[in-house]
Amino acid sequence: MVIRFCAVILILAAFTVSFINLSESEADWEEYKSDHFVIYYHKDIPYGHIREFSWRCEGYYDSITEDLGFRRFNFWLWENRARIFMYKTREDYLKDTAQPEWSGGSVHIRKKSIKTFCFAKEFFDTVLLHELTHIVLREFIGLDAPAPLWFDEGVACASEKDSYRQYFSRAKELVKKGTYVPIPEMEEANKWEVKSPHVFYPTAASLIIFLRDRYGKERFVQLCRELREGKGFYGAMDKIYDIKDAEDLNEKFLAFLGK
Repeated sequence: MVIRFCAVILILAAFTVSFINLSESEADWEEYKSDHFVIYYHKDIPYGHIREFSWRCEGYYDSITEDLGFRRFNFWLWENRARIFMYKTREDYLKDTAQPEWSGGSVHIRKKSIKTFCFAKEFFDTVLLHELTHIVLREFIGLDAPAPLWFDEGVACASEKDSYRQYFSRAKELVKKGTYVPIPEMEEANKWEVKSPHVFYPTAASLIIFLRDRYGKERFVQLCRELREGKGFYGAMDKIYDIKDAEDLNEKFLAFLGK
């Protein structure tokens, strides 16, 4: 389990943010539209591969919105669909996006766009669900809604397959071994620097699992609504969960882990 978790962290680190526009000729690109995605792909990529990839994206969208309780809002339609750009080769992807050699994909949350290359299958099987969750969450609560980094990352990690075994059991081990980091210290992390990622990500995911399992999905949706309306994070937490601050959250979370 630890080896698998380390691999996930490394892959997440490889999913970089891209702000580069496509520079290849438009004649080299085809367009495939589904309910919630528009996929732009190099004309030499087999149509069957794009169709299968589209089905997977739609399946992930359904599972994310269902899991978060956002299903009935259905906010990625028509001109508001997310965009995915699939390059023919890794070399083409790296050249056109100026990403580092180890990058397997790039995401731009504000533009709701993802870029990758054909047959990056293992990478997307691992990371696509995580990154789409980031976009769906921020689409709902707003790009500038106040929330600590652990909340964003926790929601994304908790949406991954097998998150209970991969993250929750890991968080229980951290407490047992005395290497757990309290929530007030977790909140010092920012998007540019996460100290001890092998502690941060399991704890973040487990906090979201705690909120949803202990209090139910509907309250989680209510929390996100409060954030969307501009309420401060712990003001919203106090209103929905009667959790007043990071210390209070930490105490209730540890009690939950103990059960």
